[in-house]
Amino acid sequence: MKPLLLPLLAALALPNAVHANEKVSSEMSDIKTNKILLGQVLSVCYAVDRNHITMKQKIDMLGFALNLHERAHSNKQTTQEDQMNAIGKVLDIFPDCFPEVKKDK
Repeated sequence: MKPLLLPLLAALALPNAVHANEKVSSEMSDIKTNKILLGQVLSVCYAVDRNHITMKQKIDMLGFALNLHERAHSNKQTTQEDQMNAIGKVLDIFPDCFPEVKKDK
């Protein structure tokens, strides 16, 4: 059994070593930045819903998410619109997460 363990580990590690030299683009598309923002806002609202974080923490985390999105978003003209779309999607799932925002139905 032991003689087979080392070749097995080497075989599992080989695909990672082959792709290690590929270049990774440092720029993200607007679609990726929008998905990241949506995930962050969903996570914050889930934490609020479960009473895991305080309102101050919610505000800090949302501020961080929006700032990160704004910096990573390449099309500055649609940044705010994309942020509002993400918040609208989150309001469909967590309608009480942003009591200060009224959702049009």
